[in-house]
Amino acid sequence: MNDPSPERPGKLVSLEVARFAAALCVGTDHIVSFAASLSPKPVLGGFDLPPITSVLFFFVLSGFVIYTAHRQDFGQPNRLQRFIWRRFWRIYPVYWLSLAIPLFFLWPTCSPGYLAKIFTLAPFTYNNSFRELIPPAWSLRFEIAFYLMFALALLPRVGRYILGAWICITAWHVYQPMKPMGFILRLPHAVAWHFFGPHELMFFAGLGAGAAFFRLRLHHRWLWSLLAGASFALVLLARLDDWGFLYPSLDRTPLVAGSFAIIIFCLAALERGGHLRLNHRLAWFGAMSYPFYIIHPSVLFLGIDFFYYHPGDKQMFSPLTIFTGFMVASLTASVLVTFLYDRPLQRLSRRML
Repeated sequence: MNDPSPERPGKLVSLEVARFAAALCVGTDHIVSFAASLSPKPVLGGFDLPPITSVLFFFVLSGFVIYTAHRQDFGQPNRLQRFIWRRFWRIYPVYWLSLAIPLFFLWPTCSPGYLAKIFTLAPFTYNNSFRELIPPAWSLRFEIAFYLMFALALLPRVGRYILGAWICITAWHVYQPMKPMGFILRLPHAVAWHFFGPHELMFFAGLGAGAAFFRLRLHHRWLWSLLAGASFALVLLARLDDWGFLYPSLDRTPLVAGSFAIIIFCLAALERGGHLRLNHRLAWFGAMSYPFYIIHPSVLFLGIDFFYYHPGDKQMFSPLTIFTGFMVASLTASVLVTFLYDRPLQRLSRRML
């Protein structure tokens, strides 16, 4: 995404930075919780960053990125294989690398069925007793469900109808729970939850932002005004949901999705028009966002294992020291994984297909 052409935008640095900031919010919340579990004293004076709002932002941004990257693939059957191939390489190699750390210790206790569920990330698993070894992996199941449905939307002739039907069915299922469609009742609960649940509204908002990005050319003053208004609305909405630590209610979900979509659209349009200029090296933070999001739980797992076998060592470190140490370790691991593992694999996947 270095070529900011109207047909295929380049790396939009503002969105890359926002992606990393969202991943940092999730990681900070997990590391704060870990440090707090080792000491009764509050970590960072009780300060924390909102994880729920950040994950919802990921979903909206994912819809935007997928639309802008694959807009020209609609109706092109020869592009479908490439889409699936590249999505596979984007999700699984880093996830499997992170998964290897807890599995090294826990695999004898895992049943074959459980291993199949966590290795495949198939969006067909949902119950209150199921636990991910990598906690953020639950969100990847929604990503994969979205990729599968979007792949169908790329099919010639019927693809756009599938996309429209998917949006309509999801909206009906979410907002008419007392009058569900017949086939929804026959679906396993996990399938209905991942493919037709409220989180899909976030992806749809991102698709809308992507479509608007190609179709609208607004004056930069309008864009700045829209950006300020959507940001203010998002703050007001977050206030109703414990500042992003709770999921929005169903009536507020479209408002949150729409606010994120407008913010993403405005940032992208401002950067495309040259009214928002950021150093392109900042895009490296975006490259680190997914590895950090997925790798930091494994770093914490190693910390839990260490303090489990050395409980007396908890007294040697303050909560702030523990937080700082594990944040630095997580960021360092993310840099190594990004530039020595993930990016080479992404280049390889593009050469292969």
